[in-house]
Amino acid sequence: MEHLSVENFPKELADKIREGKRAGLSDEQIVDGIIHLGDVLAKFVRPDSPEESLMKEMWRVASADEKRTLASLVFRLGSRVVH
Repeated sequence: MEHLSVENFPKELADKIREGKRAGLSDEQIVDGIIHLGDVLAKFVRPDSPEESLMKEMWRVASADEKRTLASLVFRLGSRVVH
């Protein structure tokens, strides 16, 4: 598996969004999945950089509505990638 980096994240994200849509998931279900993934990552993944530490802390203090906003932005980022 290729290492996920800032450079290839949008392409990988777009691929996963397309897979979800092919499987019949709605945009809302995909956003819900992104929120769930964010919760799991924040709980179990140790940050490797100051930026990851900041993101983890931001996720920790975010309200449910703020997490949905962040997840929706991640979804929009992945939806805009063209191959």
